[in-house]
Amino acid sequence: MKYILIFFLATFALASCKNSNPAGQKDQVPTDNGGSQDDPDLVAINECIHSFYAWYEANGSALEADFVKYAKHATLDAAKLASYFSVLKKSGYISQAYIDNETADLKNLEATAWKNIEDGPLPGLDYDRFTCSQDMPDWAFWKTAPIAADGLGTDKSMATMSGMEGGSERTQKFEMVKENGKWLIAKILCGTGE
Repeated sequence: MKYILIFFLATFALASCKNSNPAGQKDQVPTDNGGSQDDPDLVAINECIHSFYAWYEANGSALEADFVKYAKHATLDAAKLASYFSVLKKSGYISQAYIDNETADLKNLEATAWKNIEDGPLPGLDYDRFTCSQDMPDWAFWKTAPIAADGLGTDKSMATMSGMEGGSERTQKFEMVKENGKWLIAKILCGTGE
């Protein structure tokens, strides 16, 4: 009798643990850790990042980044900044989250680091914010380097591109978001502080 009771208790415990997610609730649990190169989300993330850099190589020189006015100190020109972000958005690879993140970062620089600068290079704009470098990019790296991603199967992912750029090992991280079923760049992480 004791063994029958233990058997029923064990069966009941296993059955109750089997469906721990209440009906109607759907958790966004990653379906992959970035290892499967044929995962549809990873393929789309690769396509977005590599295509953005192909677009940037072709259009970057025409991308007017002259959205700073110099007077008593450096300030943002709101109309030119909006035009700059409009061109980026039209590329089809940049999310609204990217524009919001960049706008917040530039406004923070304007209020702090640029406060006493009347002329010359500005902190935060003294490097290419897309390649995180002052040097000319190795476009082959940016357009073809392998990408892994965490958070596949959700609407947000952290993508890591790794490979050789200019003879040196390079790793670049991106925050990605899925908007209307399409993966877009939400943030390009430059440096260790981001």
